[in-house]
Amino acid sequence: MSNPGPVAQADLAIAEPGNPPDWQPAFAVCVTTMNRVDTLAACLANLARCEPPAALVVVSDDSPEPAVRAANEAVVAAHAGVVYLAGPRRGVCANRNNAVKYCLEHAPKCDYVSFVDDDILVYADFFAVARQHFASLPVLQRRMTMLTGGASSGPGLHECKPVRLSFTGYFKEGREPQCVNLHASVFPLALFTHDLWDENIFFGTEDAELSLRALRRGYRIDLEPALCSRDTMPGGGVLNGAGAVDGLTRYQLNCEAARLYIGVKRYRLIEPSLSRCAAFLLIYFGHLTLYLARRRALSQLVPIVRISKVWRAGVQG
Repeated sequence: MSNPGPVAQADLAIAEPGNPPDWQPAFAVCVTTMNRVDTLAACLANLARCEPPAALVVVSDDSPEPAVRAANEAVVAAHAGVVYLAGPRRGVCANRNNAVKYCLEHAPKCDYVSFVDDDILVYADFFAVARQHFASLPVLQRRMTMLTGGASSGPGLHECKPVRLSFTGYFKEGREPQCVNLHASVFPLALFTHDLWDENIFFGTEDAELSLRALRRGYRIDLEPALCSRDTMPGGGVLNGAGAVDGLTRYQLNCEAARLYIGVKRYRLIEPSLSRCAAFLLIYFGHLTLYLARRRALSQLVPIVRISKVWRAGVQG
């Protein structure tokens, strides 16, 4: 593993004095929701059963209808200490940033943060498992380590394998973990003082992009098979239910747009290489053209590029 970058070194300085034997890190949870009142209620009820409990739970609500927002706010009010925020309604990354910024401003004593969508149920020992793993690490590693568990759905439920992002932007099994399974993961909260979610990505592979930036700064990803969650609505996201447009769902459109944006950003800023960037673009558009042609959806090529905001991918910040 590479040496920690300058920002990571600054984060490590926080941990230098060490921790007492009964070290009790505090965990925050950012819950993103939109248009699913009952699902949010189940998510919060499940979090309330965790032992130890999260020190802070923040719900950021992207629901567009006032009636739904009012219902979600009532659900949150039924759980003491849980914070409700109206979301920015600019995509899931902006919604997560809305929640984590609150954590940074109002919970400076929280050490770690997790992100769950409203349809995710973490296991009751989620934070106990994370605490035990972090406590087993040398003190200087605790602030530079991200934890990830296994898959939250599918035939490989809870299988915890190292995952990387391939050259063309797909998840593949690797030798060392380069990406987290977002809904079974724990991040150092300090990471988000300098690396927020990229709001140019409306949806799709955004967790891999954040992981790549964190690794570049000297953070690391540890596998923790006992860190588990369950997706109660696999394939049932609000974008999947938005209906198809000329052969593609809104979910598929945004995933392809994100793959273009992340690929260019990766090879322009995160792992700079003009030759690799050019090769990525050549392969990406070749594959995309075939993908759209098979679905009789070539009319979606320009919208995908427009949605991707790829012209912003080479800009720092």
